[in-house]
Amino acid sequence: MIDWLTILFDNRIFMKINAGLGFLFLGFFVYFYFSKEGRDERGRGLIATASLISYVMLFGLLNIFAYALIWAMDNIVRLANGIQTVYTLFLLTADIALLILRKIR
Repeated sequence: MIDWLTILFDNRIFMKINAGLGFLFLGFFVYFYFSKEGRDERGRGLIATASLISYVMLFGLLNIFAYALIWAMDNIVRLANGIQTVYTLFLLTADIALLILRKIR
């Protein structure tokens, strides 16, 4: 398992794909924020709840990444991939929470 993660996280192409996904997820979140649905009171509440959920997830992700920090610091590309993965998962959590909350409320 560690060998597979090492090969994946040492890959610069994976870093570019991961960064692209991060920007895509950020774009979706910003799009909803400025959309017609995101401007009313219900939309602001959805954004606030999704942000709170993803904020809690960020602490969990950063604590998990802190355990792998010694491993990640062996290579600068691996470290950058780790940080980008935490950011991408954080934004993915915010977007998924936003989509679920839109269907529930």
